[in-house]
Amino acid sequence: MDMQSTLSAANKPENPTKLAIMAAGEKALLSQGYKAMSFRDLAAEVGIKSASVHYHFPTKSDLVLAVLKRYRADFTEHLVLPKKKRQAAQKALNSFIDGFRKRVIDNGTLSLCTVLAAEKSLLEQQVLDEIEAFYEIKVDWLATVVSYMKKGWMPTDETRHYAYQILASLHGASVLVQASGAPERFEDAMAPWRTLVERF
Repeated sequence: MDMQSTLSAANKPENPTKLAIMAAGEKALLSQGYKAMSFRDLAAEVGIKSASVHYHFPTKSDLVLAVLKRYRADFTEHLVLPKKKRQAAQKALNSFIDGFRKRVIDNGTLSLCTVLAAEKSLLEQQVLDEIEAFYEIKVDWLATVVSYMKKGWMPTDETRHYAYQILASLHGASVLVQASGAPERFEDAMAPWRTLVERF
């Protein structure tokens, strides 16, 4: 295949049926989990035969990996570093928290990675690698943003530790909300991070 053909293939829009299966798969993962997700149910959701699901995604792992890759690409596309100013960094962190709340808490779910992590023993290594890569993007971004609140503007072990704590708070708060049915507890848990810049 020549360079022009390669570029054309790369720019070719995704098959609508494939995208519909991925959307249904993500929905099923969030509501049912990995083990309970059924290709037969996905086919019924999309309005196709089970064989068509297997045509696009031979295994569950293939489907979950595709969903995760799209999930990471969409997330990364909107993840922009702020200006190297303290208040801009705090504003960016608050927007990050707001985005998590909108996508997870407001929809009454857990995050896709949290759901999958609960069934880690069932997942193929390539799926686990994709989850890890997604979290590394988050950690790197958060560590950089926190570093903008401090002198030096460079991520360090300390700022990475803050990144781990922020992510743990986000995911822990989402579990708390699910268990208690009290969405307001999310903001209670995240309040200290919304004023992090004041600690430095």
